[in-house]
Amino acid sequence: MNTAIAITAIIATTLIASSIITAVRDVVRERHQPSPQYPRQDGEFTVLGPEIFTDQTGDVISWKGANYVRQDTKEKRA
Repeated sequence: MNTAIAITAIIATTLIASSIITAVRDVVRERHQPSPQYPRQDGEFTVLGPEIFTDQTGDVISWKGANYVRQDTKEKRA
């Protein structure tokens, strides 16, 4: 009976230690990665920042999934 408890404790400790090591490794990797530079080209789009990009013409800007279209100014309309 004591052997089964000891084996279970060893397995549980190993799983917890493995989870902690993985979490620490992920945090360290995030700190060492350089932050992305903006603006930058990504295929046919220009990435202006996190969650915001535009097409090559600059007529449409997509921000957080919503598209914004360039409007004519009052001077151009008149």
